[in-house]
Amino acid sequence: EQALADSAYHLNRWLEGHKPDPKWEVDPLTSRLPREIRDSDLLDGVGKWTFSIDDVRAMQEATLLRDLSTWVSKQQIDERLRPWLTGQAETLDDVQRENLATAERLFDWTVRNIQLEATPPYPEESVAPSAGGDQSREKKIPAPQLAIPGPGYRFPTWDILQFGFGDALQRSRIFIELARQQGIDVVYLALPGNTVPPRPRPWLTGALIGSELYLFDCELGLPIPGPKGEGIATLSQVLDSPELIAALAVDGQQYRFAHDQLKEIVALLDVTPANLSQRMQRVQANLAGEQRTILTASPSQLAERVEAVRGVSNAVLWSVPFESIWFQTAMKKLLETNRDVAAGYYQAVGIFLTRGPLTRGRQLHLQGKFERQEEGQDGAKGLYMQARVPTAAIDQIGTSEEVQKALGLVRGANEGDFVWQNRLASSHMLALQAKQHSTYWLALSHYEMGSHEAAVTWLQERTIDAFPDGRWKEGARYNLARAYEVLGKYQEAHEIYSADDSPQAYGNHLRAKLLQQWTKP
Repeated sequence: EQALADSAYHLNRWLEGHKPDPKWEVDPLTSRLPREIRDSDLLDGVGKWTFSIDDVRAMQEATLLRDLSTWVSKQQIDERLRPWLTGQAETLDDVQRENLATAERLFDWTVRNIQLEATPPYPEESVAPSAGGDQSREKKIPAPQLAIPGPGYRFPTWDILQFGFGDALQRSRIFIELARQQGIDVVYLALPGNTVPPRPRPWLTGALIGSELYLFDCELGLPIPGPKGEGIATLSQVLDSPELIAALAVDGQQYRFAHDQLKEIVALLDVTPANLSQRMQRVQANLAGEQRTILTASPSQLAERVEAVRGVSNAVLWSVPFESIWFQTAMKKLLETNRDVAAGYYQAVGIFLTRGPLTRGRQLHLQGKFERQEEGQDGAKGLYMQARVPTAAIDQIGTSEEVQKALGLVRGANEGDFVWQNRLASSHMLALQAKQHSTYWLALSHYEMGSHEAAVTWLQERTIDAFPDGRWKEGARYNLARAYEVLGKYQEAHEIYSADDSPQAYGNHLRAKLLQQWTKP
């Protein structure tokens, strides 16, 4: 917190040497946000010529997304996609084909590294007395403002990257924001809502390449296959060819939207208040070369381009980034006042709030720094190994003074039995979680570095077998199947996909079906 405050201070000193553009105006698309967002204070700071701690957090997040997207975009392209991409030369130039290949790599990284959680429905709006104590009138309060969990907004992008799990909307936001750092526009496509008040029905993401939207489904974990099952389908192709949606049927089940439901499509633009500010534009203009970082967005310009795509009836700002801010604010207050909520929260994600080797390793992992650094510091793999406390030691945390001392657990002179035992129990839980997380992320590190045989060992023996009901069982099985694919062990991969019962089960069963087509002699 102090470092963030110091950064804001120095940014503001720098800003004193610059003058705002007197003709600058907030993007007009904000006037079409839902009324409850327009009437809130979420947009109050957009026009200010002063940096806040929240601005620094946004810069920190954008920098991480920049580093992550840069090394991922340099990875090898899927060989199955290469011939199809080459065949697109008539409709896409070299830069556009490269952008499409980059979008596919960023999407694939997101699917492999962000384990899919079930997407919750949007909660019914809560009702509270209106301001002024008038009990005869009631005011609806959006669920995020009450810290009621819902789709897409439970955690900000930064947290999703640290945690490694999220629902389909959160996955989509990761993909959208990674692509933005590489100069690729990705929007979220939805169908008009059929509720009161209307809320768009989520569908999938579309990468705007040239004049087409190429479709990537973060819930399936797959791009929508194009004609003849080749490449990546565009929105125009899907609208023209009902068989492309029909081909997504698997195990006697139909894809979640039928072709005749795609008559009206809304494009949702992922933009935060920080992305809209003039002060962020000034910082972005001063970043070049390796430091170039995308901090802003021009939603009206993007909306104009997207609305020109056939099938898109409208383009608006997505409410989820704003709802996420509401939820984080409300959740922070709830954690301070509700012990039960706080206990559940810290048990689920408390390990990510520590500053040990696990979280430091995770930062380096997301920056693509897996091996030992030039300055002699451990890379992600070395730090993950440090976080893997032997199981025997974990089991003795509550009973062995020697183990306690080795882990830095020293009982205070005035620390009572109850507090001490609680601290030991918490340390046991964190050590066990750290081992599970670091083991799984070590497996993914091997995968990213091309050591797929090692990845198989770490995924099967040290993650799935060691923690059969652990946090990463679903992601580990999926990545194990992906590693088998790379190694040419298609039958093993097919069996894992076909037996899957995770939130990504439909997509994995479909991948099993597609795998048979991809590997036909």
